[in-house]
Amino acid sequence: MTRVSENSNMAAVNLSINKAKSKLENLQMKGASLKEVNRPSDNPIGSVEALSIGSITGDNEQYLKNINHALMQLNISESTLEQLTEVMVKAKEMAVGQASDFYDEKIRKNVVMEITQLRNQALALANQRLGPRFIFGGHSTLKPPFDKDGNYLGDSGKINLEVAKDLFVPINVPGNEVFFSAEKNSSRIESPMKDIPEIHRGKPAIEEEKFNEELPPEESVEVSRELASVKINNDLDKDFAARNNIFSQLSSFIAALENNDTKVIQSLLEGFDESISRLITIRTKIGSLHSSVQIAKNGIEGQNLQLAEKKSLLLDADIAEVFSDLTKQQQVLKTTYNSSKGLINQTLLDFIR
Repeated sequence: MTRVSENSNMAAVNLSINKAKSKLENLQMKGASLKEVNRPSDNPIGSVEALSIGSITGDNEQYLKNINHALMQLNISESTLEQLTEVMVKAKEMAVGQASDFYDEKIRKNVVMEITQLRNQALALANQRLGPRFIFGGHSTLKPPFDKDGNYLGDSGKINLEVAKDLFVPINVPGNEVFFSAEKNSSRIESPMKDIPEIHRGKPAIEEEKFNEELPPEESVEVSRELASVKINNDLDKDFAARNNIFSQLSSFIAALENNDTKVIQSLLEGFDESISRLITIRTKIGSLHSSVQIAKNGIEGQNLQLAEKKSLLLDADIAEVFSDLTKQQQVLKTTYNSSKGLINQTLLDFIR
């Protein structure tokens, strides 16, 4: 016969009660936090995976901030270019009408005021802002990119934002690409010999290689009427830009109207067509970028929903199950207390009643 001591009985009672209390405490904590995992020790693998999901979600939140800023910048750029296109279309319509002999000098001078307003409107659009920053200044966004004469004071820098992992999108268009002709953007020099077949054969091809070398963007080549005379001219692009931009076209139109010069007005029509075509092309590119950014936004939002669902499966508790188990465990603890009475030896004091 095995003898059971009082200490053994007390240890068994304490173990049963403490185990029931521990389970009840865990259930109460789950019920209070509505979380299945409150400590890493509750589910180490799930905790690590939840931390990884949290890191990805944090990155996605920053991507969404970048995307919202990019969409805002692209939207205002497209809207500004749309208004600028309307200005140039209006100017071209006026030029087509005034280029004919149907109107006299008096009428042309009356049109000057309207074209002047169009030029002022184009200048205001060129210095458009998004908050405190100018949208057409390249990297130079804190000062107006164009002065009152239409000179470009910004740079050709592109601002890139990361809208998804390793996906960078340019969100701005430098003003020189919008308002200036793109004909001189390339620094490659074409040989003047190409148009002369008799000279282009044989050894002169060596000379062509010298002409077709790459120069720094700030340098260009001026070819005189004499083919043998070729010199480097760093200021040619600036002179070219001064003659071939939207502001100079409108200014020339104003001067031609004041001077009643129909030939100059007729010569401006091609420039207006080129400017309008360039603006439409840039708007198309902006639309393509807008679509790319929107696709990235939809992808990130979809990923966030999937990650939130997965994290919920890892960490969140089933409320109905938790409170059902909590009720059961409370009953278990009560039963443990009642059954523990029989394990404790009675003493003489129990009979003195």
